[in-house]
Amino acid sequence: MNIERATRPSDEERHRDRRDFTRLDKTGTGLLRLAGESHPVGSGHIIDISANGLNLCCDAGWADRVTPGMSVEVVARLEENTEPFYLLGEVIWFRPLGNGECQIGIELPLPGVKPDLPRNDNRDWRALFLA
Repeated sequence: MNIERATRPSDEERHRDRRDFTRLDKTGTGLLRLAGESHPVGSGHIIDISANGLNLCCDAGWADRVTPGMSVEVVARLEENTEPFYLLGEVIWFRPLGNGECQIGIELPLPGVKPDLPRNDNRDWRALFLA
């Protein structure tokens, strides 16, 4: 009798399982600020985006201050857009890459879900995927 052993999904597979929207391979830069702080904590390169979030690759030297569940502000500039997006979100996952860099998964709340949020471009960001 041949019994196949189930393998555990990789971190990437688990992250993809949670995605409600298709990811687009868009690149650009993101400047990250922790909620409640006046200065950005650091910046990184956008790896891909979806209607509900983005994947940011950054220097692990400052990223250790970022943990899942933290509220963040991101100024995201996509290469094909001239104007930046001012986004409010939450860190969903954090993954060290072992080469001095890490990836941060940031989820953006749906427009209108949290009415107490300050003005942001989350609605305009989401519109990129509906066009």
